[in-house]
Amino acid sequence: MPQWLSEADCKAVLQSLLSAELAAYRGTPAPDWQHPPAIDSLERLHLAACVNEFFRLHETGVEDRLLMTKHIDGWAAIVAQALDDTSGLTFRTSGSTGDPTTHVHHWANIQAETDALIQRLAPVMPIKRVVSWLPLHHLYGLMWGVALPAKLNIPRVSVEGAAMPALAPGDMLVTVPAYWDYLARAGKEWPNKVTGVSSSAPLSAATSDALIQQGLAGLLDIYGSTETGGVATRWRASEPYQLLTHWQRHDTQHLQRVNSDHPVPLLDATQWVDDTHFTVKGRLDDVVIIGGVNVSPQHVARKLCALDDVADCSVRVAGSAASPRLKAFVVPVQDEHETASTIAQATAHWPAAERPVSVTYGASLPTNAMGKLTDW
Repeated sequence: MPQWLSEADCKAVLQSLLSAELAAYRGTPAPDWQHPPAIDSLERLHLAACVNEFFRLHETGVEDRLLMTKHIDGWAAIVAQALDDTSGLTFRTSGSTGDPTTHVHHWANIQAETDALIQRLAPVMPIKRVVSWLPLHHLYGLMWGVALPAKLNIPRVSVEGAAMPALAPGDMLVTVPAYWDYLARAGKEWPNKVTGVSSSAPLSAATSDALIQQGLAGLLDIYGSTETGGVATRWRASEPYQLLTHWQRHDTQHLQRVNSDHPVPLLDATQWVDDTHFTVKGRLDDVVIIGGVNVSPQHVARKLCALDDVADCSVRVAGSAASPRLKAFVVPVQDEHETASTIAQATAHWPAAERPVSVTYGASLPTNAMGKLTDW
């Protein structure tokens, strides 16, 4: 029963969701909702299906009304009226580590996480406004950009472009490590009593320390995933993460929600300090975090190998540990220039984090004397 989610909130989340889905469907930049884009019949079907999945409208039987309503205000009204009879929201992983997977977050769990976050923010309260530099249809964007300000009954601003609004005392800025890195390097001067929240990937100690030295009153780093939601937080990068109050430790690699006996696996190797504090020792899979996005080099290699002009390829991490990117070694089917053109056309539509920043071509993949793949 999301009593806190207003029709205006629904419209804001809808715009975020529809922008991302329409851009992905067309392979173009996100539309400007100041001038709503024309949508053909097939696009309408696709977008209606996405909205139905995200808001779980099929649980109420009103999903077909989306096809009879053309304006986004009408869709927001349908969603807002239906939410009280739905079980929660469906979030999708990015797909950068494989096929996207869906995860339902029930309203009770969203409520519990919101309450736990408010409790964790108590030392820096009161917060007068939340400025979210996150897509609102992502789990973190929904939690911090919609649910939290709604529960606190404070204004919220969603940054849709590259320009951040002027901040004022009492603001809380919520965004991802890549933007915090940018703000730290820009040497931004912060108004008094402005706090921040970093989500989606670990925040470096250097960035956190620099921002505090530049005047940011506090920066909360949150650990979690689309699968689990927010799990733990820390105010300093040098400190261990502290479990949010709606979670408890099950064993070294599993958590369980309070009042639940169902263990939930963690995606990272962890070292526990006690029953509520732990440090993260790296991913258990081959995923690397690039610009706040989880990316699997093997997944990117499979996408490159699926191109017609690519006979074989290998993808590895390049660049510094603080700013990793991907590089590729490619064996062309025939002509190197044709393969390069094919790769350029394909990757232009990929998420930035998945695009190799350099591509090396050769007759065969580099290997050592034992026949094992090597770096290049």
